[in-house]
Amino acid sequence: MFVALTTIGNGDVVAQSASDLVHSMLEAHDARIEGVENYTLVQAVMGFETETYFEKHTVEGRSVFRASFAGLGGQKNSPATGVEDVYALGEDLARRSEYRGRERVGDYEVHVLDITDLSGTGFGSNVAQDSEFEPMRGSVFLDAESYVPRRFVFEGEMTRSGSTLPLTAIMEMGDYREVEGLLIPFRTVTTIEGLAAAIDPEVKAQFEEMQLELEALPAHQRAMIIELMAEQMEQFEAMMVDDSAPMVVEVLVTDVRVNKGGWN
Repeated sequence: MFVALTTIGNGDVVAQSASDLVHSMLEAHDARIEGVENYTLVQAVMGFETETYFEKHTVEGRSVFRASFAGLGGQKNSPATGVEDVYALGEDLARRSEYRGRERVGDYEVHVLDITDLSGTGFGSNVAQDSEFEPMRGSVFLDAESYVPRRFVFEGEMTRSGSTLPLTAIMEMGDYREVEGLLIPFRTVTTIEGLAAAIDPEVKAQFEEMQLELEALPAHQRAMIIELMAEQMEQFEAMMVDDSAPMVVEVLVTDVRVNKGGWN
């Protein structure tokens, strides 16, 4: 196990290990969720509103939140990868990780854990939704004060149309706010590199057909759709002509309901 030395405020040097950091992360999280049985996040994603409902369960003696997601039409699906997934890993995260040391993410000092083997965990597999992504390794960047995750990095392979391609996903969590004890990142930005190379000819043809249909609409309808989907269309157009173009998805939390039960 890799152990690093860290200088604390009084000048003393203490050992840091993956096990120490994961224990501190889980301890801080458990304290925050005491008294919280469920919560709902209302989020804006690419012009659409979604709701994700988290309910507390006991797994191997620990309290964890399991999530379900309601999108268009109230359909329930598996939600995208989020901060709760790292807490659900529990001590397994420590067994799979090595401590890299301290770095900075923006204005924040962080501890970095490199996960050497993600196989079988499911952690990060849904970061690129609607794609068969299998994360193989990754990194977790924990805030040095609050122990909340500031960044996830996942590296692995994606299977699309019979081909296997490398894919890297980077999730940046920011604008943390306290809501009835919970620390919620109100802004998450996910950058996915390698997805453009997986766009097959059929998808490209569908996109070109959609563009033709859009051009045939009345001007006011076309303007409304373009205003709503301009960012997505611009990204997809770039990915159609450049395999190295990333997909960037911003998720903003618009409301948090704590201990209110399921969807309203």
